[in-house]
Amino acid sequence: MELDDSDRRILRAIQARPEITMRELGEAAGLSHSPCWRRLQRLQEEGAVSPRRFVIDPEAVGFEILVLCFVKIAHHQRDRLRAFEEAVQDVPEIMQCHSLSGEYDYVLQVIATSVRHYEAVVKNAIVELPNVQSVNTSFTLKRVKHSLNVPV
Repeated sequence: MELDDSDRRILRAIQARPEITMRELGEAAGLSHSPCWRRLQRLQEEGAVSPRRFVIDPEAVGFEILVLCFVKIAHHQRDRLRAFEEAVQDVPEIMQCHSLSGEYDYVLQVIATSVRHYEAVVKNAIVELPNVQSVNTSFTLKRVKHSLNVPV
């Protein structure tokens, strides 16, 4: 996807102020209402901008534990990897899943209300995911940086 200066101004403005009105967005981007709206629609259709939604802080609602869970897969056939990736979608405590190069095949970002809750997630969900060979857990101690802003 190619972005021009107007697209970048739109993206910066909506990151800084998600509640911005279309009139204000047009002013920030240097465009009139209709062209600005069309560009924003295009950015959404092409997947550069996700639909509006509220972001909930897991800690604020009781999920005080954030764990990085490194997973090794037993067999690396395409269908087995796909089965793992599809099954991950059904575990609500898994917030993110990334495929990796190197020693581990995946890293999962998992939230939990307590260490016991995390233990239950591991025993009842993560080790039961298709094709899991091993799991290595690292508990985070403190959030140093958490940004959703992309430097456009």
